[in-house]
Amino acid sequence: MAREMIDIGISDTEDLFIVGGDFLMTECTAHHQRQLILNNNADFKQNPTICVGAFEYLDDENYQELLRKVSLEFTKDGMDVKSVRLDTNGLINTDAYYP
Repeated sequence: MAREMIDIGISDTEDLFIVGGDFLMTECTAHHQRQLILNNNADFKQNPTICVGAFEYLDDENYQELLRKVSLEFTKDGMDVKSVRLDTNGLINTDAYYP
């Protein structure tokens, strides 16, 4: 069974979820995955070697390198990666969770 990654909730517009003056704690695995895929190396000062930087791969014809990098970064973050694939619409679909 997958472990839940509980963290401060952040909406899609990057606003914090605040209820009654307190931060709302939510399951954030999908948010962590999105941040790892979209951010570039050195975006996080505390660990500058993490992240994929997916936008750097926009002009590449070999998308397999992007998928390999996503899988590698998820594994480094402690996730159990079952699959990472690109669908017909160009979206990255992942089956990864924190054990």
